[in-house]
Amino acid sequence: MTKTLIVSYTPRVGSNTKQLVDYFIDTTKDKTEITVLDLTKNAPDLLLEEKLNLYVKRNFGGVVLTEEEQQVMFKNDKMVNQVLEADFIVLASPIFNMSVPATVKAWVDVVIQAGITFTQTEMGPKGLCENKQALVLMTSGSDFNIEPLKSVNFATPLVNACFGLMGIPATNITAFGLQQYPDKIEEMLASSKKEIDFLSKKWF
Repeated sequence: MTKTLIVSYTPRVGSNTKQLVDYFIDTTKDKTEITVLDLTKNAPDLLLEEKLNLYVKRNFGGVVLTEEEQQVMFKNDKMVNQVLEADFIVLASPIFNMSVPATVKAWVDVVIQAGITFTQTEMGPKGLCENKQALVLMTSGSDFNIEPLKSVNFATPLVNACFGLMGIPATNITAFGLQQYPDKIEEMLASSKKEIDFLSKKWF
């Protein structure tokens, strides 16, 4: 059976993003082995001074970390291993202020690791996770499908590029404008759920 990693950041009560990721889980749980990483309850450790320098020493300097240093990196390294073990990855997140929430960006920074999920070549970076696929489920209160917000949607391009850096092609399913068009919420969520059904049939 394939393995699917769900990375979810849906802290708001009544979250529309959570509706979509819960729908994905409910409709696919018998078809794939699902692991859920809830970033609202298990956030990555930020790459502050100690962790960043240990990462650079190990991943770029080739230095074997001591057992104590490995323990410092354990939580973040576990998140990297979750990516490596998965066949499919679903990232579910709202848009905050034209980009992804800080906790989601922290997860991205943790799992993009030199020598593990990507490597440097003479032609530039090359992903090391080429046999995986990703789905980005993203919602927003405002409509980022049209201007003036379309050109300042930095969330989906950022996530797509970061998955691409690891060699993972990403599909986007979005529901934008859920506060802007309150009379269309159910219609937009239903449309996104149909897209989830279509993609899950391709994956599983």
